[in-house]
Amino acid sequence: MKTTCVAKMALVGVLVLSVGCIGKTRRVSPDDSPADRWGDTETASQDVRTVADQMSRAILQLPQIQSAQTPPKIAFLEVKNNTAQYIDKELFLNKIRTQLMKNAAGKVIFLDRERFDSILAERGLKRDGVVGTAGAKMLLGVDYFLTGTLDSIDKAYKGRRATYTRYAFRLTDAESSAIVWEDEYEIQKVGRAGTYDR
Repeated sequence: MKTTCVAKMALVGVLVLSVGCIGKTRRVSPDDSPADRWGDTETASQDVRTVADQMSRAILQLPQIQSAQTPPKIAFLEVKNNTAQYIDKELFLNKIRTQLMKNAAGKVIFLDRERFDSILAERGLKRDGVVGTAGAKMLLGVDYFLTGTLDSIDKAYKGRRATYTRYAFRLTDAESSAIVWEDEYEIQKVGRAGTYDR
C-alpha cells in the first residue's frame, strides 16, 4: 500500500515537471522565418510565399493570357523535388494557384485535375439519374499545364552549411507541347551545419 502511494506521488511529480517544462507558443508572421534565426538553410514559409507571388505575377503578364480572346484553361501537374530537403511539393502549386485565382480577374480558368476521378464519378451519377443536375456540361480541355522543379546544391565545411536552392516553374502548351513560359527564383542561405553534414 505504502509502495503504491509512493509510486503515485512520483508519477504526479513527473507530470507536474513535464507540464512546467512546456514552453509558450506564440504566433509570428509567415514572413518572419524562425528558421533563418536558427541558422537553418532549408526552404522556409517566406520562400514559398515569395516564389508563389513572383510566379503568379509573371504568368498573369504573359501575352497568351493578356490578349487571349477566351480565358485560357490551366491545370496543375506535379512539382519535382530534386533537393535533399523534405519539401511539401504541393504547397508551392497550391499557393501559386491561390495567388492566381485571387488576382486573375477572370482572365484564366483553372481546371481541377486532382479530383478528376471524383468528377467523372459524379457526372456518371448525374447521367444515370441517381442525383439531380442543373444540366449537362462538357468537360473542359486544358490549354496549359503548370509544372515545377525544385533543385539545390549543398556545401558543408567546418561546421557551416551553404544551400543554393532554385525554384523553377513552367507553362506547357497542352496541344503542341511547346513551353510558353518559364521562370525561376533563386536563393542561397548560409547557416550552421547539421550533424549529418559533418
